[in-house]
Amino acid sequence: MEKEGMGNKGMKRHLLSFVLVTGVLLGLQGVAVASEAGGHGALNWTDFLFRVLNFSIMAAILFKLLKNPLRKYFTSRREDIQKMLADLEQKKLEAEQKCAEYKAKLAALESETQRIVSEYVQEGEMERKKILEAAERQAQYIKEQADVAIQQELKAAKESLQKEVSELSVAAAEEIVKNNMQPEDQERLIRDFMTKVVEAK
Repeated sequence: MEKEGMGNKGMKRHLLSFVLVTGVLLGLQGVAVASEAGGHGALNWTDFLFRVLNFSIMAAILFKLLKNPLRKYFTSRREDIQKMLADLEQKKLEAEQKCAEYKAKLAALESETQRIVSEYVQEGEMERKKILEAAERQAQYIKEQADVAIQQELKAAKESLQKEVSELSVAAAEEIVKNNMQPEDQERLIRDFMTKVVEAK
């Protein structure tokens, strides 16, 4: 703000200096012209004063005409620069705010990523435990089924062996009876059998 005011004052000083320098140069030209017109070494003071007065009037008119437009121009220019600086400051604040927001979002994203990874690790560990438990249960079930099958096979083998032993025993007993039984024994057995059949009726 202060720099803008100093810049405006400097421009006004430059403009005033330019007008004064131009006036002095025109005055000196007038003096030179008047000297030539009035003769060598003689100065036409009337013409010189007329020129100076003419220049002063013209400078005053120009100053009067250009004073308000120049003031408006410099005022407008100052306001534009102030507005531009205010806009730039606002944009800078907005950019800083967005930068802070993005940093916060990035930090939150990193935290969220770590949380998600941690959750996946925990879920994977739980799933691994479930799979191991299911595998152990399946192995136990298979073992139990195998034990049942073995018991059934042993029972069937035992029954088959007992049946075979019984058959062999009966065959051996029949062979022994055939070899040792007399005709009288056969008749007695038949009579006993018939008696039991009659009694059963």
